[in-house]
Amino acid sequence: MSLRDTGRRLRLRRTGRVPADARVRHYDELDDDEQEIVRELADEPQTAPETGDLDDGDVVKFTDYYQVRAR
Repeated sequence: MSLRDTGRRLRLRRTGRVPADARVRHYDELDDDEQEIVRELADEPQTAPETGDLDDGDVVKFTDYYQVRAR
């Protein structure tokens, strides 16, 4: 996983709606470090450093659909 030096943080938010223009990533397509971040952030009110491959607005299919928010 490559961390960006933007200082932005990722948060995952469960979503029941996947926007038509969203890039959908499946959990098993992510590298090991990104999978770990998804496991840690799913359903938790915490953040992690922004990664090189998950962008604001992306949707990750894990145990449910989670929208990536980067701030």
